[in-house]
Amino acid sequence: MPRLARARPAGPSRPGAGGEDGFTLTEMLVAFALIALGTVTALQVAEAVGRQSRRVEAALVMSDEAEAVVTLRAAEGRLRTGLEAGRFSNGQPWTLEVADIGPAFGWRNLPPTWRVRLTSGGPGGTLVYETILAAGLGG
Repeated sequence: MPRLARARPAGPSRPGAGGEDGFTLTEMLVAFALIALGTVTALQVAEAVGRQSRRVEAALVMSDEAEAVVTLRAAEGRLRTGLEAGRFSNGQPWTLEVADIGPAFGWRNLPPTWRVRLTSGGPGGTLVYETILAAGLGG
């Protein structure tokens, strides 16, 4: 009796072959969306870091200039009690306030001991530099 050949199922003969190879369109779109989201987030972080870095650099320049203003006046013997105004290199106004704090401590008949404050934006502005100097140290 002749043998009958069995019918083969249509499609691939190995399990996992054919339609399982590669990624679907949906998987690819999700992957691209995740990559885009990561890139946007990284760019936003880089921008924020750059902005903060510029602020820090501006504050350092302002602090250096404030110290130079005080040091120059002390070296030239021009520190006197009262207020003085000027401008930083970026055009922002500063106010130098010098006060003799010796009498507050009961120090009489001594050279002045100055509390020096330099603020940005006027007498009540943001403190940029503050120190105490004895008159014998350059004043």
